[in-house]
Amino acid sequence: MATDIRATRPAARPPDPRPVELPRDGGRHHRGDIEGLRALAVLLVIAEHLFGRPVGGFVGVDVFFVISGFLITGLLLREHRERGRISFADFYRRRIRRILPASVLVLAVTVVAAQVVFFETRARATLEDALWSLLFAGNWHFALEGTDYQQAAGPVSPLQHYWSLSVEEQFYVVWPAVMAVALALAGWRRRHRVKGLKGIAAITAALVAGGYAWALHETAADPTWAYFSTFSRVWELGLGALLAVTVPAAARIPARVRPLLGWAGLAAIGAGVLVLDAGTPFPAPGALLPVLGAVAVIAAGTGGDSGLGLLTNPVARYVGALSYSLYLWHFPVIVVLAALMPVDLPYYALVLGITALGSVASYHLVEQPIRRSAWLVPGVPGVPGVRREPRAWRTGLRLATAVAAGLAAVLVAAQATGIGWPWSRDAGAQTPPPAAASAAPAAGAARDAAGTPAANPAGELSAEISAALTATEWPELTPGLDALGPAAQATEWTRDECLNVLDTTDRCRYGDPQAPRTAVLLGDSVAISWMPGLREALGAGWSVQSLTLGQCPQVGVRVRSVQEIPGFTDYCAEHQQWVLEQVQRLAPDLVVVGSSANAVDRLSSGADGAAALAEWQEGLAAMLAGLDTTPARVVVLAAPPEGENLEECATRFNGPQDCVSSGRAGHGDLVEAERATVARFAPAAAEVVYVDTRAWFCDAQGRCPSFVDGTPVFADGTHLTAAYSQRLAPVLRATLLG
Repeated sequence: MATDIRATRPAARPPDPRPVELPRDGGRHHRGDIEGLRALAVLLVIAEHLFGRPVGGFVGVDVFFVISGFLITGLLLREHRERGRISFADFYRRRIRRILPASVLVLAVTVVAAQVVFFETRARATLEDALWSLLFAGNWHFALEGTDYQQAAGPVSPLQHYWSLSVEEQFYVVWPAVMAVALALAGWRRRHRVKGLKGIAAITAALVAGGYAWALHETAADPTWAYFSTFSRVWELGLGALLAVTVPAAARIPARVRPLLGWAGLAAIGAGVLVLDAGTPFPAPGALLPVLGAVAVIAAGTGGDSGLGLLTNPVARYVGALSYSLYLWHFPVIVVLAALMPVDLPYYALVLGITALGSVASYHLVEQPIRRSAWLVPGVPGVPGVRREPRAWRTGLRLATAVAAGLAAVLVAAQATGIGWPWSRDAGAQTPPPAAASAAPAAGAARDAAGTPAANPAGELSAEISAALTATEWPELTPGLDALGPAAQATEWTRDECLNVLDTTDRCRYGDPQAPRTAVLLGDSVAISWMPGLREALGAGWSVQSLTLGQCPQVGVRVRSVQEIPGFTDYCAEHQQWVLEQVQRLAPDLVVVGSSANAVDRLSSGADGAAALAEWQEGLAAMLAGLDTTPARVVVLAAPPEGENLEECATRFNGPQDCVSSGRAGHGDLVEAERATVARFAPAAAEVVYVDTRAWFCDAQGRCPSFVDGTPVFADGTHLTAAYSQRLAPVLRATLLG
């Protein structure tokens, strides 16, 4: 720790409040059990991100929060004990020296790798994520994106894991000031013969209790926001801080109890890993079990030996020392390599190898040398023990060398995997379609020269799908690969905001309101993705009313929202009933129903497999019965088979064959269940038709291209692009009108 120049001068007047007597364990830098706990935490996170197992591996981040709160608070207490005050300048210098060098290195390498591998939109998004992460505001940035349903199916950012660093750094901004106030108050209490540590512990405990209460509220009200929110996570760091403040109590734990407490803590972390999953309310109360487990492990080793050889052996301690670098490197490597090669055994081996190599290199070449250097340490000539500021070029050269080494590793990995050097290819430039695709009719060729529908629009479409499946280079796409996502979705959704229709005003009614015939569209966001094609297929003489609601299928089942929004299930059920009432009121000539295939996975009953399909069939029959009092034609469109998200799949190093999909698992079973339900339904007034739409997206073997005749099929892997929806107008017309 740097020596403060003021500490070398005799004080004119000794400070009256004497430093509070504090034990030393809370501020120790090197504890083998904590290094081993870091190793366990980072390995859990890497395993969950890479293999998807264990499903609760994400709790490793919560363990890190506890460790950080404990160590940082211990350092602040030790500084106050030794110097009688807390130096904010010294504290932030230490944080910068510890956090920034490796963080900036990984950000730089990731941004460059994204520019090399991804197309413009995703590369630009990665740069934006890097800027937010550099400012330690990544958690708020990702929370804002996560609360937007349109982004739910978007590509994963290679820098998304930086959110936890942002939470910690935001805690570091506030916590030293809180501690300074608490210690000043403790000094005042000491002068009045009140034990100081009890006062500090009371303040910290109050902050922990308040933080946990807020986390419970925010998790229930807005779980996506709560996951990234500093306010919902501060109690985890606070528990570590509380342990640092109460070190005297931990130091008095009997020796025979320490191993029991330590193993119980590890068992609690393990239980959290096994029982928690993406559906668990998190971070409160879900994180409580692993957080308390981490507290128990650290407490067991405070002031004595916990006997946890699993954590204190040399291998675990070394991995723990590398944990920061391992955490920084693993996620960009996982995401970027997944875009370049199949996710198989060589992929896993390469991810682990590059992560290990990058982590060891950055730890020994960047982290440790800079931490040992005098960078940011104020130099004071003539004062023994105070180091001079190093020459700036040395630090700059070290960081530049590390960045260059990281970029070289990326390029070598590209060559080793057979991807090749970026300059030896056309870097994914969009080229004219191959001969087979060029020979296919252009979009809209399903109409003849007079503009009337072609004789066989389904045959034309099938030929175009077959041609797309033979393409070997990315053709000129419209919209292009750099214009997908929400920008490519139905404008009725993104521009007109007619996804969530809560009344029947003319704002979400298309065509002439006085038209002789009326159609209504029912369902969720996948349903409104049909709207561009539906409007073009019906043409003049029709008005089309949207009655959709995002994530709410117009099927008589109760569903949860993707983000587990409280109250959504009841709200959706009410909307389903309201829609049936509006259909009765409007008395349309045509009712079109569409739903997302993933809705059957979100049943509030928790049913899955055959039970979920049976519940879905029952709900579909109930919905048809509710529509049967209107003498209209009812067309139920099968959900499109979900495909590859081109924003994720397409890179400058692959081709269309790498983005051919076989649809969503279980999609065929859902289609057959719906078909059987409609076939058994005996309408009294309505004419009910079920349409298996798979032939509009895939060939007879179930292979589904990512584009058809130069038009991307999906904007995000789930929702149709507006252009492809319009491309389907000829086959929709034949289906809708019979």
